[in-house]
Amino acid sequence: FRRLGFSSHLVGEDLPELTRRLADDPLEGSDVANRILAALRGEAPPRMEVEARGAVVLTRALPLMPAGVPIGALVLVRDITELRRRDRALVTKDATIREIHHRVKNNLQTVAALLRLQARRVNQPEAKAALEESVRRVASIALVHETLSISGNEAVEFDGIVDRVASAAMEVATTEATVTVRREGSFGVLPAEIATSLVMVLNELLLNAVEHGFPGDQEKPGEVLVSAHRERKQLHVTVADNGRGLPEDFDAASSRRLGLQIVQALVTGELRGSIELRNRAEGGTEATLVVPLSRR
Repeated sequence: FRRLGFSSHLVGEDLPELTRRLADDPLEGSDVANRILAALRGEAPPRMEVEARGAVVLTRALPLMPAGVPIGALVLVRDITELRRRDRALVTKDATIREIHHRVKNNLQTVAALLRLQARRVNQPEAKAALEESVRRVASIALVHETLSISGNEAVEFDGIVDRVASAAMEVATTEATVTVRREGSFGVLPAEIATSLVMVLNELLLNAVEHGFPGDQEKPGEVLVSAHRERKQLHVTVADNGRGLPEDFDAASSRRLGLQIVQALVTGELRGSIELRNRAEGGTEATLVVPLSRR
């Protein structure tokens, strides 16, 4: 009770009235006092916190009833000031983290908008295509930060992000073939440092599969399948299509295409994983990623 501002001895004091008087919030003080009185009547009221002068104590009143007759109450008081201070610090930290991710998302969207405006003013097809690819890459990163700004922690449910990236890939694709993208399995919850890099990798692989994997005269419907599962603290991801497949002389390590260079750099660098591109036996291309999920 000294933490609440009472400096004298408690002997002889009216404890319910004293608690009512010390509490910063009169309603809170009255509630605690009424619970102590309820215990004196033989009831068992729930515990309650009371705050005064920057301190927080947890009170609980237990009735003393030998032979079923109430003769008093045992009042337990615990100082939880430091615990509540930490709780408030965590809430403040979470709010700050959400605000940071929200601002990063807004800034990335601004960058994407500026790139989009620049692309509209460019006449050279190659430069226009490069700017449009940059817009999509920036937008995919913004998706992760948007999710992080909502979740309030440093991990995201990745399935929803993959589905949105897949939808965006189909919307912006310039292929003449009819292509669908679907997902099998679940990525689960991923930490932000993995999610940010992985979304860029999947964005590049999906765009590459949708735009370049299918000839315009392909008779069967085109399909891109994204599958994921976890095994031994590793995330296994496969992006497979039923398109034309890779050229016979294809070498991912020596490829000069910027998209594949980004994929290789992110997978082996930021994600500390591995990637393999190969032709499927039944036709089409398959990219297999293995990403460790252990703490970095």
